[in-house]
Amino acid sequence: MTAIQVTWLREVRAFRGAFSCGVPVAAFLAACGWTFVMTLRRNEGSVLQIQSIWGLSIAPWLPLLSAVLTMRLFAEERSTGMIDLLMSSPIRERDLVIGKFLSAMTVMAVALLLSLTVPVLILPALSAPVQGTVRAAGFVATFLILFLQASTWCAAGTMISVFFRNQAAAAVGSLVLCSGLPVVAYAAVLAWVPSVRTEMAWMPLLVHVYDFSTGLFSTAILALYVMTTVFFLFGCSKLLACLRLRG
Repeated sequence: MTAIQVTWLREVRAFRGAFSCGVPVAAFLAACGWTFVMTLRRNEGSVLQIQSIWGLSIAPWLPLLSAVLTMRLFAEERSTGMIDLLMSSPIRERDLVIGKFLSAMTVMAVALLLSLTVPVLILPALSAPVQGTVRAAGFVATFLILFLQASTWCAAGTMISVFFRNQAAAAVGSLVLCSGLPVVAYAAVLAWVPSVRTEMAWMPLLVHVYDFSTGLFSTAILALYVMTTVFFLFGCSKLLACLRLRG
């Protein structure tokens, strides 16, 4: 197996046996379910589709779950001293970063799939009129944009975890970056071009979810999330390279 596969399997096994994984995922599902029900009740009788309500209920909680999942990836290695062993091994920094990132994304994908049980299985079973409104294509598109957003948050959290030895500090740093950066960037754009407010509503990231859930695809948005993910992973690998050079 390649170094990426070995790292991925090692971290996935660590996630499976970690108390810090099961509780956050359960809390994430509970919060998303509550938000979905509240949003559904608030938009009863509106034109908002089920997949849009699901996507808008999931998106705000993704940065929080990503921060908790990625906080241990390198912070734990640094606190236990294992990072020195990893840096002395012939594993390339890029392979190590990708393997750890993919392990977090595996858990994230499982959490997103589990969250689908409410709008796809439970809600249609409880409400017959909803059965005809559940369309697989709409949920696939919504899942895609949520997965891309999650990849950006997980990549950012993976990079942030390199800076800290304490996992809680890494989670806070990741959460500040993931939650604060979009707000700061949006505020800066509004300050520079106030007319953008009418085009982007209150938060562009939620607009992206709504657009994809209604079939309004954009290759520019896809490229944005992919390139942002690559940027954070590249930065993480270079930080590890600096640690290796420092010895």
